[in-house]
Amino acid sequence: MYDARVARIGLNQTQWRIIGQLLRDPVLTQAEIAKKLELESATIGQAVASLCGRGLMERVRAKKDRRAWQLILTERLDDLLPELRGSADRLHDLLWRDIAADEKRTLRDILARVSANLDQQRNEAD
Repeated sequence: MYDARVARIGLNQTQWRIIGQLLRDPVLTQAEIAKKLELESATIGQAVASLCGRGLMERVRAKKDRRAWQLILTERLDDLLPELRGSADRLHDLLWRDIAADEKRTLRDILARVSANLDQQRNEAD
């Protein structure tokens, strides 16, 4: 549902996910975002090139590692943020309608344990 809403403003799933990662952590490099999103670097590269072409972000060499690309959101994105946020808020309200706070806490606790189990398995496999 979110993809369809955001597609109206010309963003695909990879693009809005990159923007979301940078809003949460603006110092991430392109490679770090690819890893977090579990996507191929070519896929991220194409999405970033498109976002740069629209003036929504800039790509510069990272100061700490000149081989890496630092992604910087531009002020032009500010025009889209209210619509992105509004779409996310409406979907959030729809998904969590009629779910009590204690049910949300229980779900969060269960998912945290599932995630911890997965992390433990990953660590044991390394």
